[in-house]
Amino acid sequence: MSEHAQRQTSRFLPFLSWLPAWRPSSLKRDLVAALTITALQIPEAMAYAELAGVPPQAAFYAGPVALVLYALLGTSRQLVVAISATVAVLSASTVASLAQTGTARFIALTAALAMLAGVISILAGVLKLGRIAQFFSESLLTGFVFGLALVIAIKQVPKLLGLEAGGGNFFERLWHLVTHLPQTHPLTLVVGVASLGLLLALGRWVPKLPASLVVLVLGTACIGLLGLQGHGVKVVGNIPSGLSGPAIPDVGLKDLLGLLPGACGIALVTFAEAIGPARVLASKHRYEVDANQELIGLGAANLGAGLFRGLSVGCSLSKSAANDAAGARTQMPSLLAAALLALVALFFTPLFRTLPEATLAAIVVLATAGMMNVKEMRRLFTLRRTDFLLAMGALLSVLVLDVLPGLLVSVGLSVAFLVWRASQPRLSELGRVPGTLDFADVRRNPAPVRVPGLLILRPNEGIFFANATALRDAVIAHVDQSSAPVHTVLLDLEVTADLDVPGADMLGELKESLDQRDITLMLSRVLTPTRALLDRTGVTDRLGAKDLQPQTLNGVIEYLTRRADHSKEEWALIRDGLHRLGELVDEARDSSEDEAERRRLEELRRTLARLDTTHEPLE
Repeated sequence: MSEHAQRQTSRFLPFLSWLPAWRPSSLKRDLVAALTITALQIPEAMAYAELAGVPPQAAFYAGPVALVLYALLGTSRQLVVAISATVAVLSASTVASLAQTGTARFIALTAALAMLAGVISILAGVLKLGRIAQFFSESLLTGFVFGLALVIAIKQVPKLLGLEAGGGNFFERLWHLVTHLPQTHPLTLVVGVASLGLLLALGRWVPKLPASLVVLVLGTACIGLLGLQGHGVKVVGNIPSGLSGPAIPDVGLKDLLGLLPGACGIALVTFAEAIGPARVLASKHRYEVDANQELIGLGAANLGAGLFRGLSVGCSLSKSAANDAAGARTQMPSLLAAALLALVALFFTPLFRTLPEATLAAIVVLATAGMMNVKEMRRLFTLRRTDFLLAMGALLSVLVLDVLPGLLVSVGLSVAFLVWRASQPRLSELGRVPGTLDFADVRRNPAPVRVPGLLILRPNEGIFFANATALRDAVIAHVDQSSAPVHTVLLDLEVTADLDVPGADMLGELKESLDQRDITLMLSRVLTPTRALLDRTGVTDRLGAKDLQPQTLNGVIEYLTRRADHSKEEWALIRDGLHRLGELVDEARDSSEDEAERRRLEELRRTLARLDTTHEPLE
């Protein structure tokens, strides 16, 4: 196989780039990392499975296959996929509208949802939509995750107190909790508070110890030894041993259509949460991740998890960080962790029979507390109120509307903000940097010098249908608000790489509006695709060849040639230009500079020389 073919194969099968290079000497380090992943995975996965409304064994069905598929198809060498609180709640919210929690139909729909989310993610990767997460504002994601954490917490607190959970949105559940506090079950409260306290203590004083696993084992042992389940403390109960074989969920087309919005949401949120940590870890270890292949890897993990009667999975930041800290340099620890999880599922699940639900709730509550990023919300409030309002909008939409509608509102807010930003006209007025032939924004310090009578403007974003009218109005406003008479407007179109028809039409309309004011419109730095469309729409003919200039300097000099008399500022530009252009021509002649560019510079110098007459500058 040729080297090019090998690279292409490794691109679509990333494990081929690291697995052949793996050496047995790394086994000890990778086994430590795998044990770390497994120790963190077991308690949280069981807790999040219940959060998703499915039995704890679904976590063991989903975990091994998801770890293996991402390890083989993902491009991050340290990222760990697992059941996450965010994805679990999205899954529960989606399926709850179609089936009753805990039923066989609910479990089948949950598996189908994971498969559907996986297919959507894989298709997005194949279609190279890896940049889609860039359209989901980080500020907005902060607010959405914060709101999601509050929703998760309010669903788990009743389990800490031994109460029946209420229904409805966050505020309705909160009201139900407050009004039923007198019915708290004392023993359950003791177990829940003890679990929380021990988690906090271990996390603070013994941070390297897998606190969740320790608390899970101690809670299970204490309940079993003391027989507290007979005194009203709810436990998980029997967890069937073994792994599930592959099976297509028994769902219909109508069910799939009902699951589709949630599946799209899970695919989007999973990728948005994963790509950031993946890039951070890749940068740390000096390799690259492929966003499109990450979509495929995450999609394959979800597809496999659903196929084996599990539930949707996502990125686990805590497990990825622990995996990296343990020394993982490839995805081998994930493969080993998959084997360890399978062993636990096959032989050790009966040990969790007396695991108290209050302990699982404590694990979830403490994990979700880290999702409530108060520091980041405060930072957004301090730095930019628009970002803070976006975050608060997403947060409140989740609290008021519930998770899935809140996600849809959040995506809508992100898209609306993107469109609003794109539609805002951002123009820079350019002036000449003294002593040079460079043109820069007049807002710089020291301020570049304006050329009298010439208004040089540069749209800072490409001209297209969303901002065309606003840009036209902004140019006219600059003309009308100018303190000195404007004879010519010169538009620098360097950033407009692909003009559309409404943008071209706007330039034609701008030409007519300026003509009515006896002002000439000139364009400079028009890229080839933009020029081609201007030609086809007839705007080039309406402007005239002399009003389309290759560079901004050409446009300025063309403007000066049309002037009968020159001001002091124009005179300074002519003299500076002659001096600098002479240097540039000499440099071009002594180097391998493009011949056409050298001729352009010489022509500009001759033009300025003709202007350098004995006329006195105007006062």
